[in-house]
Amino acid sequence: MATKDNHYVPQWYQKGFVSERDNQLCHLIKKEIRLPTGEMKTIQSQKWYTPAQQFYKEHLYSTFFGALVNDEIEQKLFGPIDDNGSLAVRAFMSDDQALWHHSFKAFFTYIDAQKLRTPKGLDWIRSKYPELSQVKLMIEMQALRTMHCTMWSEGVRELISAEDSEVKFIVSDHPVTIYNYACPPDSEFCAYPNDPDIALKGSQTIFPLDKNRCLILTNLEYAREPENANPLEQRTHATRIRQSMVMTIEFINSRKLKADDVTKINYIIKSRAKESVAAGNIDWLYPEKDVKCDWAELRHVLLPPRAGVHFGGEMYAHFEDGTVHYQDAFGRTTPPSDYLNKDIDETRLGRNDKCGCGSGKKYKVCCQNVPLKLRATWKVLSIRERQLAFCKCIRDVLGLDSGNTWVDVRRKLASDQIKQIYEFYAVLWPRETDIYSLMPKSDGKFRGLYTGLLDARTIGNNALPMASMFDEYLIETPVTNPNIIRPEFSPIENPAKFKYQALKEFMFMLALEPYIGLGFVNLIPDPSEFDLPLMRAMMEMASARGDSRDLITEQDRRLHFKLSIEDLLNSTALLPRQARIQLLIDEFGMVEDGANQLVDELDRAAESSPLTLLQQAELRDGGQFIISKLGPNYEMSLLIAQATGSVLVTDSSSRWQEFLSSQRIIKGGPFGPWHDVNSQLTLLPIDELFLDKFQKSQGFFAIARHLLKATDKFVLDNNRNSKHLTMIASQASDFKKQLEQVSKTLQLARLRIVSPEGGFSDANVQRLLARSSCLEYDKYVRSLYAIGLKD
Repeated sequence: MATKDNHYVPQWYQKGFVSERDNQLCHLIKKEIRLPTGEMKTIQSQKWYTPAQQFYKEHLYSTFFGALVNDEIEQKLFGPIDDNGSLAVRAFMSDDQALWHHSFKAFFTYIDAQKLRTPKGLDWIRSKYPELSQVKLMIEMQALRTMHCTMWSEGVRELISAEDSEVKFIVSDHPVTIYNYACPPDSEFCAYPNDPDIALKGSQTIFPLDKNRCLILTNLEYAREPENANPLEQRTHATRIRQSMVMTIEFINSRKLKADDVTKINYIIKSRAKESVAAGNIDWLYPEKDVKCDWAELRHVLLPPRAGVHFGGEMYAHFEDGTVHYQDAFGRTTPPSDYLNKDIDETRLGRNDKCGCGSGKKYKVCCQNVPLKLRATWKVLSIRERQLAFCKCIRDVLGLDSGNTWVDVRRKLASDQIKQIYEFYAVLWPRETDIYSLMPKSDGKFRGLYTGLLDARTIGNNALPMASMFDEYLIETPVTNPNIIRPEFSPIENPAKFKYQALKEFMFMLALEPYIGLGFVNLIPDPSEFDLPLMRAMMEMASARGDSRDLITEQDRRLHFKLSIEDLLNSTALLPRQARIQLLIDEFGMVEDGANQLVDELDRAAESSPLTLLQQAELRDGGQFIISKLGPNYEMSLLIAQATGSVLVTDSSSRWQEFLSSQRIIKGGPFGPWHDVNSQLTLLPIDELFLDKFQKSQGFFAIARHLLKATDKFVLDNNRNSKHLTMIASQASDFKKQLEQVSKTLQLARLRIVSPEGGFSDANVQRLLARSSCLEYDKYVRSLYAIGLKD
């Protein structure tokens, strides 16, 4: 028979808080009832129960298949977690460090599961997804249930005692309590079902093991300098899902609290409970009667003793195969680079000074009136500053600022130049980069994210002109990061084989440099380059979706084939003549005379072809690496767009179909209440002056920007006012007629916009965002734009 009553606080755990009565706890339960007047009234009931009678809910974890009830979550997931957890909790109620070591993993696994398995925890999971069925909720709970373990284990760990206190610890219906002195219960950080995120420096985790022993987990930076650490700033290296090496027996275990301090901790526990707390003594249930200090002052009882904070430091581990693992106090495997750091005192910044975020704009029009949580970090070089520094490196190393032309580069490009440039890129983008702190936030700006072919030969056709329509336009960089690839494929380790690909990537960067400098384009790296579990998850999701060739449309297939042939012919221009002739014979079935003629034609056109290397390869160099990137992919597009508050823009018919197909499968249709407006916005003027002079044109282009931004505002605000929608649709229709009249004098591109009811979303992506260090993001992507697609 299936288990019906699911205890979200295990009975064995509750028994640790029993005191006055055998096998009973006094429960204080808060309920809200609606009065006949419509007002809400809060009532509290107080009663003694056994552990079997409380902290459970019927079918909390059950899944239903028709009339059948499945309790495998309760039996097969929480059964082993509770069994191992009960042993682990008992181990840490002792002072036996050997038991601590052997129970360390099970201990934190249990605590993490306990944080998410309660009604409040499950409501928090639901809040991170547009919608979840019970089955999917259980799937997501399992996927997220170890998301805090790494950061908890890297913090300062303290076991405190109430043995000498007449007041003992209480237990709540959400036993893992998060306290941040800058986040009182009525703050936005604590709005149900949220708690202050554990990644915030000032966040501390409270978990009573029983009535006499409690675990306090504190972030290292706050424990070291509680007065100087910003409590609302994320800790260093806040990536959640990753491997880390820690000392399993390193716990502070010396403090014995007095009654008033235990009471303060009970006050915090009660304040963050959902609706009920329990204790072995009735008087312990009302800590608010004896707590006289404000919320922030409670922090002093939770701070570990300064003398005991010996956590952190650098760690080296030598393995039998000769490799050495390095890790610093925050789990970083490479030392941070001082070159990337900035030290800006905002109080001394004038309104007309350049903004500290690195945007290149004046402070008064950039960050001055933007809340801290919606700013990109000021502490390190911005994405823009790094990309401009990389462009400068390219130009310096290749001599483009010293009189060399692009033709000279193609003749003289040397392995040591490639190595030097990519070594600089590796310094700019280390593995432990906190990419979410650098990316723009979802702040209401009209922001677009391009997803499509990242190639210098095509980026100016449709993708780049769209930058003139947005407040900010994001494009993913195709530049290879040497920090994330195997040495045999690295431009640092094998630069001779990377000449052609390097030429493509340098050309792409230099083509976009003016737009980056002026702030029209933000050339962002792929977030998975700095998060290996995220990279693995992305690869698994792409693999699960099946063969990507099945998704490629004929329009894209022809384009990719054309570029692939160009890549092959351009890259093989390095080879001796006879080798090139033989390649044409072997790969394309050409006869020798035809191959000879084609090689002659390619040689004549070589100098005018910007991606043909005008030099001979040494035979020992072998072939050339060629990488073609259509990015970001489906999942990463959603993740970045939600993290940055962007609409998606594509000129790939394959990507367009991929999103629409997914939307139909999930929601049953792509159209939302803004369809009538979007259906009128089918033509867009191409701002050629923007491409040539790097400035946004006015006239028709300003009207187009206004209509697109106004329409997006309707979607962003979920404005369904039919009168307003009809008015903007009429304006869009009139504008379309005007464009058709001037179509002979103005370059136009086809435009399609889809803004589905409920947006574009994917449960896999929602999970990745919930596990990421990105704390502010949209629940879905509101719109998808397609530019230049054929019918």
